[in-house]
Amino acid sequence: MPIPNALTLRKATKIAAKIERLTGKLHALVGDTLELPVDTYVSPVEIVKVRRPRGRPPGSVNKTRAGAPSKIAGIPRPASPSGPLAPAVVKVLQRYGRALKVQEILIGLEHDGYIWTAKNPRQTLYVRIGKLAGVKKVAEGLYIAESLETPPVGILPEIVAPPVSEGQW
Repeated sequence: MPIPNALTLRKATKIAAKIERLTGKLHALVGDTLELPVDTYVSPVEIVKVRRPRGRPPGSVNKTRAGAPSKIAGIPRPASPSGPLAPAVVKVLQRYGRALKVQEILIGLEHDGYIWTAKNPRQTLYVRIGKLAGVKKVAEGLYIAESLETPPVGILPEIVAPPVSEGQW
């Protein structure tokens, strides 16, 4: 056990003085018997921790938006000429027939005339593409349509038709 220094002894003296004062107050309230009256006694079984409900209390509202209508309330969502996002992405992936990056898919969607309602279409597509039906992740950042059997890997050469000689046609 370490030897107490002066600071520790001073703190211990203050604590002992507080204990004596509190004991005196307890005797003044309860008396010399040091037993609590029967009506104030609470058994440990009756003490139950009450859980506070999470979130805002019922009936409270956000003061800044109280009574303000929603920005899109009553306005139908604009329809894209190419339809919903999932079929449009699958259509682009099937057209190219290989694994594409998000930026390439975005260019294909813009070529098809897909209308975005988001402020940042690339970020929206990057977040949603992994959850779209009919789209499968092949590698990091590469996606392919599930209908394609084996995804081509690497850089594919561009398919060029053979030259037509003048005498054939």
